[in-house]
Amino acid sequence: MTAWKYVPHTFAGASLAQTALLLCVSGLPSVVLAEPMSPQLPQPAIPAQLVHPTEQTAVAPASPRASEDSIGLQYFPPDPAGAPRGLGEDKPSGELEGDNDENIQILDETIVEDMFEDPFAIESEPVHDPWEPFNSRMFSLNYNIDRYALKPAARVYSSVIAPDLQDSLANAFDNLGFASRFLNSIFQGRIDRAETEMLRFLLNSTLGVGGLFDVAKYMFDIEAPPAEDTAQTLATYGVASGPYMVLPLLPPMTVRDAVGFAGDIFMNPVNYFIPFAPNLVLNAGGRVNDRAVNLETFEGLEESTVDLYGAVRSGYMGRRAKAMQE
Repeated sequence: MTAWKYVPHTFAGASLAQTALLLCVSGLPSVVLAEPMSPQLPQPAIPAQLVHPTEQTAVAPASPRASEDSIGLQYFPPDPAGAPRGLGEDKPSGELEGDNDENIQILDETIVEDMFEDPFAIESEPVHDPWEPFNSRMFSLNYNIDRYALKPAARVYSSVIAPDLQDSLANAFDNLGFASRFLNSIFQGRIDRAETEMLRFLLNSTLGVGGLFDVAKYMFDIEAPPAEDTAQTLATYGVASGPYMVLPLLPPMTVRDAVGFAGDIFMNPVNYFIPFAPNLVLNAGGRVNDRAVNLETFEGLEESTVDLYGAVRSGYMGRRAKAMQE
């Protein structure tokens, strides 16, 4: 690309001689352009000294378009053929070529940044949401139930029940779900996790007063392993996640998670020994207690998120992908 294409339109009305003169001047070496063009007054005689070309260029008057040209160079990538890139890009002959290399390095860094991949990113299954209209309505229903019923109940619950007691009740509900975690650990071949689950259950059920206190962790340094459920077991055996779905009064899930959710209920022996009505009250109490424990966690989520449905869906899929990899 030649330099005359970057001549501003203000020269369109110039005469032919002025245009030819402008093209000739633009093709001169920059060292010649750095020389003063107007007649100079006689200077006092001084001894001749050798002056480096860079020093001679440094005393040249600055061009009024120097700032505009330096900005414009950012939008003209270097031409491998050596053709001019734009107005004001010619450099003095004594200037080092480091600036040009620096521009190339900046461009390379930009390209590398666009290709950067987070090594800690979670590779999740693609979101398949063919029932989005129905899911969106059910999500709005669940959101309104949480906003106008569950959250106010959790606030009242928090004002009556101390935070330490809330944590103890959360431990007890978690201890009741031992059977599902234990069996699914075995089904997945994670015998070490099954042994840890069994040891924690025995310690917390006895010394921990029915699981109210996590003595296995705080007295014996036995941390809880990642929780295993039936949906993870199905994923281990190659069952796909299926479409995303939202049902009333239930958390978001996929079809595989829905089947796993039913399997976890089937594996819980509490459901066989407690009648339906007391069991329903127990589950409702666990739901309110869990919402009270996480009351501040979701406090500003509604106000700070534009697409709440999409944010919850993405968060759920990412959390499940992380649980599958643990």
